[in-house]
Amino acid sequence: MHINIKDIIKNNIITGTLHKLRQVLPSTYRRKSFKMISLLFLNSIFELVGLAAFLPLFSVILQPGVIQSHHLISKVYTFVGFSSENQFILALSGLIVVAIVFKNIASIFIVRSQARFSLSLYQYFSNKLHQLYYSKGFPFFKKTNSNIILRNISTIPNQFANQIVLPLFNFLNEMLVLVLILTGLFLYDPKAIVLLTVTILPVFLLFYNWVKGRALRLEKEVNAIAPELTKSIFQSVHGYPDVEITNTQTVFRKRIADLIGRLVKLNVRRTVYNASPTKVLETGMVITIFAITAYGLWFLPDRAGLAALLGMYALAAYRILPSTNRIMLALISIKGYQYTFDIIGEATGFAPEKGEDHEIEFNKHIEIKDLSFRFPDSKESMLSKINLCIQKGESLGLIGESGSGKTTLMNLLLGFWEPTKGGILIDNTPLSKKTLKSWRDRIGYVQQEVYIIDSSVAENVAFGLKDKEIDQDKLEKALKQASLWDFVQTLPNTIYTKIGERGAKLSGGQRQRVGIARALYAGADVLFFDEATSALDTKTEEEITESIRTLADGKLTLIIIAHRKTTLKYCTRIVKVANGKLHGEVSYEDIV
Repeated sequence: MHINIKDIIKNNIITGTLHKLRQVLPSTYRRKSFKMISLLFLNSIFELVGLAAFLPLFSVILQPGVIQSHHLISKVYTFVGFSSENQFILALSGLIVVAIVFKNIASIFIVRSQARFSLSLYQYFSNKLHQLYYSKGFPFFKKTNSNIILRNISTIPNQFANQIVLPLFNFLNEMLVLVLILTGLFLYDPKAIVLLTVTILPVFLLFYNWVKGRALRLEKEVNAIAPELTKSIFQSVHGYPDVEITNTQTVFRKRIADLIGRLVKLNVRRTVYNASPTKVLETGMVITIFAITAYGLWFLPDRAGLAALLGMYALAAYRILPSTNRIMLALISIKGYQYTFDIIGEATGFAPEKGEDHEIEFNKHIEIKDLSFRFPDSKESMLSKINLCIQKGESLGLIGESGSGKTTLMNLLLGFWEPTKGGILIDNTPLSKKTLKSWRDRIGYVQQEVYIIDSSVAENVAFGLKDKEIDQDKLEKALKQASLWDFVQTLPNTIYTKIGERGAKLSGGQRQRVGIARALYAGADVLFFDEATSALDTKTEEEITESIRTLADGKLTLIIIAHRKTTLKYCTRIVKVANGKLHGEVSYEDIV
């Protein structure tokens, strides 16, 4: 029968995990990992030295006359000039305290280095996945559940660092300590190793084989439930008015309770799995003590020898028991969280495009030439042979039925989609990946529902900046242009007033004005309005329309999609879109 060594390595939980780590870790982290392994070896040596420090003390206490008969101990006793054995034993105990303290301090520093290494991977892969998902663009965010994206960016890298990398370090460290201790025991009495092997090893293997598959299934199920639970809670919290009006509180509550109930059952099992190794190993240790006692009574010449053997075993067990427990917990964790490699692996080899960004000028016009567009998962074209020229400084209105292609055309102009055929030219320069960043620096976008963060007015207008980074003059100018300045002065802390999650403390019109101010603060030359007034009452809609009129000063270019036709009152041109095609210009009088 042919034995494939590579398959054995990949299928073994530890060597397989090391192999996967080597594949996903960037070169800089691979180099750092060798330093971590060296620290592991050093830590294991410290642990062994700390344990071995007790042996001379046990020998002096348990074996009368050893101070005089042992060649090394007697030389130390004479050289230092101790006056009594008690004085020597006390000094030896003090040295052991110093050795243990030094060992523990060194171990803490080593553990800190390992934790820094592991948790820096959390930061690295979280950032890398965030970059990766953004590189996939608008289509990815449209088709992927936001809770899954949040889980993959935050939770999965955290689990990878805390449940794979750190436990792997713990496993390697404890295995090395265990091997060194068992080697020492073997040199002291080989029969003790045989007893340990036949009593503890079978218990360990039986328990691990029983739990490893269950742990993997458990963590996979928890990982699948988590985004569903987040989604249900998110929907019930952010959809509070609809939940109340439709009397579906019990429906959401039951759904949330059922998901939490499943998590509770899984976490109970996880707790049992984590607590069981200690109990299983204690049982194995007691069996070993029984076996050593039986062996000593039958095969050792006197009970002093049995006491010495049990003392040695007790000292070893003092360190073996926690080591074996940690090894088992590490194995359960490493096995249970293997699924994290599937997500982390997505970022392996990913590197953002380093193509040089090209500047784009906008002094004349935006030209849409023979543009056609089809969604990736559709056979039918959404837009077909669109030709349109938008002059700088004009206000263009787009009107049409729902599904006619207005918003898709705007998303193409915003660079969220790429044309299937044809293209978009800005002053005769094609809009492409190379010019998109420069174009985005020149445009602003006001959606039907402006995204408001739970922060101050200032931080919502100067989006992405903290208060101390905001240009106060630019902020004031943007707020005045958006007709928000007077309102902001009435707030308790003016521009620093917190406006609540999703702008809870603002009216619909005020939220839209924040969106306009945000676009203006960013220095936009072109403002896109996508159904910006459709959710507002008539009076507020008129006020926003008036604000738009004041912006149409011949310098700013406005492109407006409107559900309410009155929003297009001040447009210099209105173009009708139907069935994915342009159907010419219409006058405002024709549409009202």
